[in-house]
Amino acid sequence: MKVKILTIICVFCAVHYHEATKVSSDCSNCPANSGSFGYELLLGKLEDLEVKFWNMWLEMKEQTENHIRFKDTQKEIKLMLTKLEDRSSEILQQQLNYANHENWKKTVLAMQLGRRSNSSLLDNLKPFKSCAENPSYVSGKFMIHPLGFEDPFEVYCEQRVFDGGWIVVQYRFDGSVDFYRNWTEYRNGFGNLGGEFWIGLEKLHHLTKGGDHQLIVELKTFNGSYEYAQYDEFQIGTEAEKYALKKLGRYSGTAGDGLKTHKNKQFSTHDSDNDEAPGSCATMFKGAWWYENCYSSNLNGLYKKGNHKDSMNWYHQINKLEGLAYSRMMIRKTPNNPGACSWLFI
Repeated sequence: MKVKILTIICVFCAVHYHEATKVSSDCSNCPANSGSFGYELLLGKLEDLEVKFWNMWLEMKEQTENHIRFKDTQKEIKLMLTKLEDRSSEILQQQLNYANHENWKKTVLAMQLGRRSNSSLLDNLKPFKSCAENPSYVSGKFMIHPLGFEDPFEVYCEQRVFDGGWIVVQYRFDGSVDFYRNWTEYRNGFGNLGGEFWIGLEKLHHLTKGGDHQLIVELKTFNGSYEYAQYDEFQIGTEAEKYALKKLGRYSGTAGDGLKTHKNKQFSTHDSDNDEAPGSCATMFKGAWWYENCYSSNLNGLYKKGNHKDSMNWYHQINKLEGLAYSRMMIRKTPNNPGACSWLFI
C-alpha cells in the first residue's frame, strides 16, 4: 500500500514539475520576479496534491478497516451459526429421545392393557373350521382350517343356496379345464377356485372321514333346465382304499339317484383302473369316477353337448347320455337339527 502511495506522489510531482518548467520556458520574456511566482505556484499545487493524497489515503484506510471488520463479522456469524446448529441438533435429539420414551411408555401400557383383547383378536383372525362357521352371506374364496389338517387352505364357500355353509369340491360350467387327468392330479386337486376345479381326493377324504357330511350335486343342461340331488351322508376312504365311496346316505331331489350304483366303489382314472369292468371305464369314457361296470353318472367326463357316452352326464336324470352344461358338487357338515332345505334355483 505504501509503495502505491509513493508512486502516486512521484507521478504527481513529475507532472507538475513538467508543467512548471514549461511555464518557465514559455516566460523567457517575463519579468525577473516571474521565477519566484512559478515556484510559489508549484508549491501551492503540491500542497493541494498532498491534501488530496491524505484524503485518499484516509479513505482507503477506512475501506481497508471496514473490509477487515466485515471479514471478522463473517467469521463471528459463521461461528454463531455453527454453535446454533450444534445446539439445534442437541435439542432435536432430546426431543426424539423424549418422544421415544413416551412412545415406549404408551407401548408398554398398551401391551399391559391389551393382553386379553389381543388374544381375542388373534382368535378372530384364525381361519374358520368350515364354511358353515363363516357368518358371511357372501359366496367366495375363504381360508379354512378343519380338524385333522396341519395347515389351513383356501376353498370356495357357497353361502347363497341350500342354507349356505357348503364347500364346493367340484365345479364345471364352461369346459375351460381338462378333467381327463391322472391319479396324482385327482388326488392332489387341480384347476382354479375362480373357475373350474376339482378339490382333490385327499382333501375330500380328510374332510369327510368323520362320516358327518352331506352332499349336494347341482346339474344344468344346455337348454337351461336345473336339477339337483342331495344325500344326507357322504364319506370318502383313504388312498389305500382307492378313495372308495364308503358312505352314501338317503337321496332326495329332482335329478334322480345317479350315485346309487357307485356306492362302495373305488375311484378310477385312466392310469389307475379300479373298476369292476373287464376294461378300463375311465379310459373308455374319458373320465375319472367311482366306476362300477361302468356308470350311471360320469360328472368328470368330457365337456361337450349332445348324446355321448364319454360326456359329462348324469344318466339317471333323463335316462340318456346327454352332455351337461353345468355340474357342481358341494359338501357340508350335517346340521344338528336338519330340516327341509330351502334351496334356490341357479
